[in-house]
Amino acid sequence: MHLKSKKAKVNNKLTVIDWIKLIGFVVVYFFFIKSKDFFINYPYWVLLTVFAIVLIICAIFQSRKIREDYSKIEKRDKLLFLVVNTIKIAVIAYFVSGILLIPFNYYTIYNSKKNNLSVENCEITGLSTYSKNRFIFYKFKGKTNVINGFKPIMENIKDNGKFENYYFVVEVRESICNTYVLEKWSIKEK
Repeated sequence: MHLKSKKAKVNNKLTVIDWIKLIGFVVVYFFFIKSKDFFINYPYWVLLTVFAIVLIICAIFQSRKIREDYSKIEKRDKLLFLVVNTIKIAVIAYFVSGILLIPFNYYTIYNSKKNNLSVENCEITGLSTYSKNRFIFYKFKGKTNVINGFKPIMENIKDNGKFENYYFVVEVRESICNTYVLEKWSIKEK
């Protein structure tokens, strides 16, 4: 019994190769996050569709192992086991979905290059200038959007609703799926 628990502890440790894979996975996922930052009106339905498909595939591939492990778990730990495995599968599916969408994102950016650049003055609906959460909330073609970014003027116009006297100016190119690729942005007085 003592050898078996010792062996289980050894098998649960991440090897150097596991760490390299994990770091590589996160780096590749970073490209998805960065490519998504260029979009206004990102088609989240595409992300949700890919996520659902990947989630089902991951669940199918993991179901046999989960059933085997589930039968070995004590009754009081079964619910926790199912919750942890469900969360694990969902997180893996989300990351894999993001990685699978990298070509779609870069194709959308590439496709936008053939369209003319247009400049839009957008209404600013809110600002957040906290050190880690610097966001601008704005309306673009009737939809509220958020962009992570910072310009020094944001500190000056945040208080007392002064941001209402300014426009969030975007330079965009239209692309597929009713998306717009953001080229540049600034804040200017009305």
